[in-house]
Amino acid sequence: MTEVKLKDIAERIGVSTVTVSNALSGKKGVSAELREHIESIAAEMGYDLTRYRRHAPGARIGVISTDRRYLEIGNSFYWSMYQQVVTAAAARQSVTMLEPIDEDKQQTEETPRILKEDAVDGIIVIGWLFEPYIRHLVRKAGVPVVLLDFRIRDSGCDTVMSCNYTGMYKMTRYLIRHGHRKIAFVGSTLANENIMDRYFGYRKALIEAHIPIRKDWILEDRDLLTGNMKFSLPAEMPTAFACNCDLAASYVFAELEKKGLSVPEDISVVGYDDYFTDPSVENRLTTYHVDMKGMAEMAVDRLLGNISGEETHYGTRYIDGPIVERSSVKDI
Repeated sequence: MTEVKLKDIAERIGVSTVTVSNALSGKKGVSAELREHIESIAAEMGYDLTRYRRHAPGARIGVISTDRRYLEIGNSFYWSMYQQVVTAAAARQSVTMLEPIDEDKQQTEETPRILKEDAVDGIIVIGWLFEPYIRHLVRKAGVPVVLLDFRIRDSGCDTVMSCNYTGMYKMTRYLIRHGHRKIAFVGSTLANENIMDRYFGYRKALIEAHIPIRKDWILEDRDLLTGNMKFSLPAEMPTAFACNCDLAASYVFAELEKKGLSVPEDISVVGYDDYFTDPSVENRLTTYHVDMKGMAEMAVDRLLGNISGEETHYGTRYIDGPIVERSSVKDI
């Protein structure tokens, strides 16, 4: 006998899968009459109500991320972000299930296992997946979806992001306030929208200060095809580098050291993220702190609100953070 799924019940009654999920788990947004009807049809169709309700009063949150580059256990920005989601979900009496989706599955638009098995009430997607796959996922999920730290325009789901534009604007203005006018930007602007937004924050700060923007000081930090990090110093050196992420900043530090240059005595460097894999940089780099905890809490709150039917607005929420001052910037 074929296992009955939430979408089967929804199709039988003529309501959404989210409505069926809310009704069976006792969440708000469903009338008593409709809830009773859904429970009756579910029982008639042989759906395991006990199995589904055992997670109440919280929710079952699926977390999806690519398994290459972005999700490396113990040594990844997005693994740390996932841990913050787990903590935020637990504080709201909810559980999480992680499923990495490799590029082959994205290209073939394979549905995640946790959705096939009706194992979750909603999905949080962390990190960059192919845009066509995200659109396919949102169409086929049958449950609310929230994107964390990236966005897909007109995707029909909520998004929670760092203030990329504002954050890099702050970091560039910080350098200008310390007397720097020869400032390079380190980041492959075509790699993703986050880096592009940070680049335009850098541009705004320069334009406001009447500082010319030099194309030779817009520096690549990665291979666009493989995503592997790479960096080379420009022919003419600036007095400061504004790096799109702390990982890129660590490559700048390394290249400067090869040239016999010191930070900040010879060159100043700032980063973005406040997340480090290189301990030699961690206690030195002035950077923008990405509030992963605040972002994760917002993503979980938005998802639970959508699952319960209490909130239905789709939009982008930006979470700001402070500058963390260390010792990588010199007054000139």
